[in-house]
Amino acid sequence: MGGNEPDTSTPLGSIVGPERNARGLTGIGQATDADNLGRKIGGFVVADEPTAALVARDVLERGGSAADAATALYFTLSVTQPVTASLGGGGICLVHNRIERKTESVEFLPRRASAGGAVAVPGNVRGFALLHAQFGQLPWESLLAAPERLAAIGTPVSRAMARSLAPHAAALRAEPELASGLLSPIGLPLRELETSEQIELASTLGRVRSRGVAALYGGDGAIVFSKTIAEAGGLVSARDLQNYRPTVSRAAMLQMDGVQIYTPSLNVGAGAYASALWSALQNVSPADGPGAGRAADATAASLGVQGKLPDDLGSTGFAVVSASGNAVACAVTMNGPLGIGRTAPGTGVVLASSPDEPARGLGGAFLAPVLATGPGNSTLVFAGASGGGPVAAAGIQQVLRQTLSGDRQNISSALQNATPSTSSVLVNAIVCPTGLLRGTTNCEIGVDPDGSGLGVEAIGR
Repeated sequence: MGGNEPDTSTPLGSIVGPERNARGLTGIGQATDADNLGRKIGGFVVADEPTAALVARDVLERGGSAADAATALYFTLSVTQPVTASLGGGGICLVHNRIERKTESVEFLPRRASAGGAVAVPGNVRGFALLHAQFGQLPWESLLAAPERLAAIGTPVSRAMARSLAPHAAALRAEPELASGLLSPIGLPLRELETSEQIELASTLGRVRSRGVAALYGGDGAIVFSKTIAEAGGLVSARDLQNYRPTVSRAAMLQMDGVQIYTPSLNVGAGAYASALWSALQNVSPADGPGAGRAADATAASLGVQGKLPDDLGSTGFAVVSASGNAVACAVTMNGPLGIGRTAPGTGVVLASSPDEPARGLGGAFLAPVLATGPGNSTLVFAGASGGGPVAAAGIQQVLRQTLSGDRQNISSALQNATPSTSSVLVNAIVCPTGLLRGTTNCEIGVDPDGSGLGVEAIGR
């Protein structure tokens, strides 16, 4: 198998899916330099879609950083989860540097075009390019090779991908470019193990691989991209694209029993909401999913949200932890499933809804990446993420409270109890209660029981 493809033959220390074993959702990674398996922990990955998780694992096993793996994971999601993670969307990543004992918030949300309109200025490519430039180690082009190849030659549809496509048959039929790669010949959304080929997207990924952000945001690239957006009815100008810049801020910090909990910065709605929600949840049992849901809705209302928001706002979350103790947790959004339901013609890029759009435009306000460290910010103890409506942020905070509080629950129970049973929000997390130390660890990997995601342990060099 080529070095640019995810290697699914590598022996796994832990691989976790919703039906893994009698222990439910828990995967335990326990390995030392001298263990009888002759291996070392290489890191951990959790995501809503398994192909992307395996690509990220492969990057860690090739010596990549957590930021490298998160970047490759995201671009794979643009192929395997276009409903939530197309290149036309945006998001937020939290980045923890163990050596510097610093956690930062990288924000690249979908933004309003200067001329308004229903289409957002996309931020994902810019955001992950910045993440890689500041925190990556492997060459940029090596991280996009696998996603480009999957789009070009086709990838078997995972259960997660099939489940994400199934509710949106009508929207897919209405957009020929989406239909060609995501519908079967009889006009139904692709089912599990059928093959998805997305040639236009592969071409775009190839340009981004070879030219970087200039392929979409600079010079002629921005001019061409803005023209294709206009063909889809958007008002995003070349200048909007050229002027788009992600921001890097100090992550907001909360406290619990000596644990430092990091959420998006207070400069963005997701950070303000996470902080307000944390206060509200102190009056709710950590295992009370319905109570957390009510607190989430009440907190959103207190911040000006009118009415009950849908759980599905076209968002997804993932987290990567490297063996060195560095971590990245991200959540990305299309501001509604499939954004506006249109692509920029000839690009395969699904366009996100503007943040001005009612209800769905609030997707970015409830993105919920979370990292946590032990006393003195010395070692990582938690990395997780969720995306959706208000319940998404409540779910990941409830998992953290259950797994790191004095009355500690295993991650299986925590995930089962985190959200109301009626919620479609997916929560995934990596928990290391005693900390992630070089060469030895005792961590739990948890994927949501209501999804079809994957948690996986990488094998170190």
